[in-house]
Amino acid sequence: MTSSDAWLTDLFEEHGARLHRLTVVLGAESESGHILRTALIGLARRERRIVDPTERVEYLAEQVVHQARVVRGSSPLVLLEVADARQREICEAIVGLPPKFGEILVTSHYLSIFGPELARIMRMTVKKCNQRLETARVALRKAVGDPAPTSQPGAIESLSDEVTAALRSATRLVQAPGTETLELELRSFNEHRRRGLPLSIAASIVGGALVIGGSIAWATTSRHTRQPSPSVVTATVPSASTSQSLPAQVHAVPVYYVGRDDRLLYRELRALPVSGDLLQTSISAILSLAPQDPDYVSAWTPGRILAATLEGNTLTIDLSATAYANFTTEADAARAKDQMVYTAAEVLQLPGLAVQFKADGGSPPELFTGLHRRSGLDPLGKLWINTPSNGAKVGSGQVVITGLTQPTAAAPRVVVSGGDAAEVASLSAQVDRTPNSDGWLEWTATVELKPGSYHIAVEDVYEGAGNVQETRTVTVS
Repeated sequence: MTSSDAWLTDLFEEHGARLHRLTVVLGAESESGHILRTALIGLARRERRIVDPTERVEYLAEQVVHQARVVRGSSPLVLLEVADARQREICEAIVGLPPKFGEILVTSHYLSIFGPELARIMRMTVKKCNQRLETARVALRKAVGDPAPTSQPGAIESLSDEVTAALRSATRLVQAPGTETLELELRSFNEHRRRGLPLSIAASIVGGALVIGGSIAWATTSRHTRQPSPSVVTATVPSASTSQSLPAQVHAVPVYYVGRDDRLLYRELRALPVSGDLLQTSISAILSLAPQDPDYVSAWTPGRILAATLEGNTLTIDLSATAYANFTTEADAARAKDQMVYTAAEVLQLPGLAVQFKADGGSPPELFTGLHRRSGLDPLGKLWINTPSNGAKVGSGQVVITGLTQPTAAAPRVVVSGGDAAEVASLSAQVDRTPNSDGWLEWTATVELKPGSYHIAVEDVYEGAGNVQETRTVTVS
């Protein structure tokens, strides 16, 4: 392995343990191996675009923060109990804050990153990022009071110093990852790349080991056994025997389906058992896995994926001939192709991906010939709910509802009804007014829910489309 090939492994050796601890604190310990793997491989794909060492670390931190948020859902952050009473009080208060405030406090103070760098990691404007951080600090100070007598009374800066100290004390209690397994897999990954294998193939070769082997290595070292206080969540680790006997369960795998009524695309973030290639797993889900939301369907008939080969930016998907049965119109075929193209482009993190189809190794039906690419937001539903998923079971208390909306003049309206159809909550979602790289606006709403069954309806009005509604049914326990 040449020195130029070793940079990814070196980066992990230097920052892997810290990023793992950040993942745990942000409430995504069960998926830490998968999150770091996808972040590192995503960075490898951007090797020629992100060359500055500081920017590479920022990219990894950004991926950790946002993937952890998806995995965490409505669960709290995780801060283990520390011995110092003042630091314990600060940790408990951070866990008790709304997740968006706890998240930005943890990310900024644990990594000691502020200003434009923090804004990039949080995917926010500098102004909005600074405002959220300041609001979080004020809320924390209200919860824990002025800094300790040894600090300057009432100074936000002194409280920030205390937060940093408390977080570092808490993260020291997080079991460090077993880095040997991941380092070996990254070295293997670099070796496959050096031999000229396409990046996606090299990734799939080491993918299962990075997810499964990484979780095994991290699970086999003893954990700090101090009992937590009621306000602090204790992280749990699967046993090594469980990790070896079951395929890795990867959360938040994007799978695109078709709306029954409007025939537009909608994305479900699924937890799928993955023993090797994540791309093939997601394509198989399109062919064989029923959507969680009954308002969605798959345009494909049941079939099998035979191969998926990436050369440059062109992906060739070879499906069994049975998958192409019953397509008679261009519109139906277009929806089916979009399902595959949008799913594959997101899994591979290649927005410009081109997809071509085969049937049993040969030419596909005429409706599926040629190259197919994403066409922006046009084939997609105007309004999405990301979390919670339909039929999900969530804990009582503050339930966070998140999603995406195409640019609109108004904020989505969230209405929550109980099992008796009585309205429980009605509020406008908070919307980021800066679109992400795909043109979506992210939105979030938080409601206080007691145990029971609930119907969530999110509505907004769009030019040319009128009133659009998305719904979910969840159980709170």
